[in-house]
Amino acid sequence: MSIRTEKVAEEIKHQIAGILTRDLAELHLGLVTVTRVRISKDLKNAKIYLSFIGNKEPSEACLEKVKNRKKQIRMHLGSKVHLRFVPELDFYFDDTVEYASRIEELIKDIHKDDKQEDIEPDQK
Repeated sequence: MSIRTEKVAEEIKHQIAGILTRDLAELHLGLVTVTRVRISKDLKNAKIYLSFIGNKEPSEACLEKVKNRKKQIRMHLGSKVHLRFVPELDFYFDDTVEYASRIEELIKDIHKDDKQEDIEPDQK
């Protein structure tokens, strides 16, 4: 990616995060994190990766709510960024946070077994 596309991607990431938390608070998405934005070289298409934490609904349902408001989000984005074209937005669920927490749980379980093995020989 060029420096310009990286800067535009970062600005879109920042603005989308604000739009989802302030302007679309009625969606009740919980804690929404824009984890990554990938933008095409011509700045006409953007892939936005989201993660949802602390929501009663499944992440897929939250993502559908966001996708249903895509036009409204794009309109808000157009008023906040000054580009010749407001990029088309595609939203995706980023499960890296859940994946990392699952790996962390597995590692804790492994070390938990190690600690129990260390305790047992001392007791004999």
